[in-house]
Amino acid sequence: MTRSMAWTYGGTVAAMAAVVLASSPRPAGAQSGEAPDLVITIVVDQLRQDVLERYDEAFTGGLRRLVDGGYRFTQASHAHARTSTAPGHATISTGVLPARHAVVANAWQQRVGFRWESTYAVEDRDSPILGFEHEPALVGRSPKTMIRDALPDWIAAFDSDSRRVSISKKDRAAVPMGGQHSEHVYWILPELGRFITSTYYRDDYPGWVRDFNTEVMPGLVASPEWDTEVPEALRGLARADTASYEGDGVHTVFPHLSAQENVFPADEPVDSVGAMIQHNLWALDQPRADAAVMGLAREAIDELDLGQRGDTDYLALSLSATDRVGHPYGPFSQEVLSTLLHLDRLLGEFFDYLDEEVGSDAWVVGLTSDHGVATMPEYAQSLGVLEADRVSRGLVLTQLQEALQRAAQDGGSPDEIASRLAEEANKLPFVERAYTHHELARGGHPADSFTVLYRNSYYPGRAWDDLSRFGVDLRYGEGDYVGSPTGTNHETPYWYDRHVPIIFFGAGVQTGVSDAPVYTVDFAPTLAGLAGVPVPDDLDGRRIF
Repeated sequence: MTRSMAWTYGGTVAAMAAVVLASSPRPAGAQSGEAPDLVITIVVDQLRQDVLERYDEAFTGGLRRLVDGGYRFTQASHAHARTSTAPGHATISTGVLPARHAVVANAWQQRVGFRWESTYAVEDRDSPILGFEHEPALVGRSPKTMIRDALPDWIAAFDSDSRRVSISKKDRAAVPMGGQHSEHVYWILPELGRFITSTYYRDDYPGWVRDFNTEVMPGLVASPEWDTEVPEALRGLARADTASYEGDGVHTVFPHLSAQENVFPADEPVDSVGAMIQHNLWALDQPRADAAVMGLAREAIDELDLGQRGDTDYLALSLSATDRVGHPYGPFSQEVLSTLLHLDRLLGEFFDYLDEEVGSDAWVVGLTSDHGVATMPEYAQSLGVLEADRVSRGLVLTQLQEALQRAAQDGGSPDEIASRLAEEANKLPFVERAYTHHELARGGHPADSFTVLYRNSYYPGRAWDDLSRFGVDLRYGEGDYVGSPTGTNHETPYWYDRHVPIIFFGAGVQTGVSDAPVYTVDFAPTLAGLAGVPVPDDLDGRRIF
């Protein structure tokens, strides 16, 4: 039985592995010494491992330091089918698969009795946004839908005086990384260009957060221009800086200008508030969102004395700019290369700051990604890599609806209809394979390796795919993008969406590289082990060094 297959049968194998590891010599890559006082998780949203490798020679800052001085795994991957932000972050932080932490997608249809209700991954109407309690458009946030504890919760159980902080542009990143019991969890409300939280975490905003919102954020979002940070000599690492299939199809070349890319419909009047909101949304879909997260992280370290009090503290940072830029421009664009160079510089400055403020032997960091992304189909075709297609979302939905009607016309039990629906879906040209929920839930030997990935993303009563409410999940063609006329996406079980970096660096970590197959469920238990923090005995992951 493969390791991935074993995960589908619960925590028994993971528990056995934990016993073996506990009695084994210290894993390769780890070294003896005092445990670090500050444990840091960094998730770079939408970072494929091969993208990191392709741009390697361009890095001179923090990414260079991680690659050259850390212990890295080149064959790390997610082991679930729905590769998106919320399940990725929840898997990284909990050490278990979506089938067990229950965050199966960014949003899903939740079965409530005989009805299905739309549910956002971190939605909680009982925990309103702090300062916006009476704004119905701003729905509350918490880890309510995530049914497992996470790394910060293990740290809290280990050290009751620990301080735990999670920061991201995205709520669906900050919340799962904060676990169940972090005191400080912040994300950006882009329309207003400020960090917010919910009443689940706090009764008020600390002064340092309020000051950052008023004194720093306006300057970060103000510029109406986004220009490249890539030196001329390095621009050949990415494809040419224009393509009809990227961005809005028109404004595809640096510099990008707010005035050109924030075009309002001619028949809609725009006031100053509306213009400000549109500009903020544009500005915070760029590298400056990462600058905001890293800036607030420094404030948290300074104000909370993270890693400086003799306790085991926790800091989680999810950096979203690569995802927000990657969707419209693709992983091999000039825009993504520039975004990664910006991140490289930010991380370099941050690591230098940690050495000075916390101490070079007092912190440890793990870096990974919540998912990868598909290469733009047109670019993949030009390289001869895949026979990838761009498929109209409208066409897909129409044909799936017709397949559902054919499957349901003879009636029968839900399982019978689902079986016929899978047969109908398998006839469609854009469907590679349809999986019934009966097949995913019944156990036993899987039909193929992809079945394992779909089982690992399946949680009863949470429907995340186009036909999930009717008992069927779909796999589209490898490399295909079902969506709009421009841009790209992830959320598939293919290697380009699952293959991500895992790198550890800092106290207790020796330099090295491994091509052993490891998984993102291994991330949290490994980081915990480096800090001497006990972990639950029923995890799907294990300490890998």
